[in-house]
Amino acid sequence: MSAEGAQITWYHASLEEPQTLSLPGEGEDGLMNVPSEAWKGAMRGGRFGTQALARFLGTLIDMVPGEKQVRDLRIAITVPALTQSLGDHIAAALEGMGFERRNIFLQDWKTSFYYYVVNMRRELWSGDVAFLRVKNQQIVGNILHIDRSVKPGVATIEEIASADVSERARGNMTEEAWDRERDRRLYDLLGRLFERRNVSTSYLYGNYFDRSWASRSFQYLTFRKHAFQGQNLFSKGACYCVMARMGYIKMPDLLFMGVDQISEEIGIRVRVRGKEQYQVLIPAGQNWYEAHCQIDIIPDEEQSVTILTTPADGGETVGHVLRLDHFPDRENRATRLRMTIYFTAPERCEVEVEDLGFGGFYPAAGRVWKRQVML
Repeated sequence: MSAEGAQITWYHASLEEPQTLSLPGEGEDGLMNVPSEAWKGAMRGGRFGTQALARFLGTLIDMVPGEKQVRDLRIAITVPALTQSLGDHIAAALEGMGFERRNIFLQDWKTSFYYYVVNMRRELWSGDVAFLRVKNQQIVGNILHIDRSVKPGVATIEEIASADVSERARGNMTEEAWDRERDRRLYDLLGRLFERRNVSTSYLYGNYFDRSWASRSFQYLTFRKHAFQGQNLFSKGACYCVMARMGYIKMPDLLFMGVDQISEEIGIRVRVRGKEQYQVLIPAGQNWYEAHCQIDIIPDEEQSVTILTTPADGGETVGHVLRLDHFPDRENRATRLRMTIYFTAPERCEVEVEDLGFGGFYPAAGRVWKRQVML
């Protein structure tokens, strides 16, 4: 979903693979118009905006075939770029419709493209994968690269090059002259995109690209390589995401490090039955908006909590100490603490520790300690 339009891909265990719906009122690009008040509700929130967004999402969900109960549905919404406010507003609309937060998944378009690609035939992503789309009157070229020298492999998407195809760039060229110039610009972009890379497959998003004007570029794209053009890469990738989370499909042993993924593992050392052990709280590669952990601990003479962060590439583990200043005066091991960890940005981790007291022996003092950890 974006200001430009919306699309639905759905899956049920009775289907062989996700299916993209043809929606009433959709345009040539396969997208259904998003009412301006609904998109404003996603961007700005507010009671009326949230209600408008919920009405629109309800209209889309009603188009999915079969009898449906909200409690039985899992929904992923993919947007061009995910921010905390955008995620909060979309989640609020869906929760108002009866969705539980744990059944709501949010991600950006690059993450959805990754899920789409790695659920295709492996030969299609044996090398780098190129991805082209038009954004703000610019043809933008991205590369999905998988570093297979580490285990698990690490996948990244990087914007490499762009070409201006705006009306300003066209100037007063005739249609025929502009077609030749667009083809030249796209061909030059592909040269920069493929330079010193083993690109196995290219994906062109949307209906802008056409062989009628990009004949030379299309020849280059398809020479000893795979090339596809489609309009449901993002919605289908979002659907694959939920299928993976629900265990319907097995994902390859890869760690995707997009802009919305956490770059470091969060953990803590605890003692269980007298033996010290390391416990992962939030794994690297998880979407920051969905990363949340809550754990209860009983300190044994400690008056601080140390959070451990380890980079996904295997770098050095760093300890971040949260000092429990003005700790309640109680007997040792007679305090239960609840530690909550969540993210407010991909690189900004928030740690909160709350004093819960200890049953009927010691009431909670209402004290909360906080620390921000930057990754």
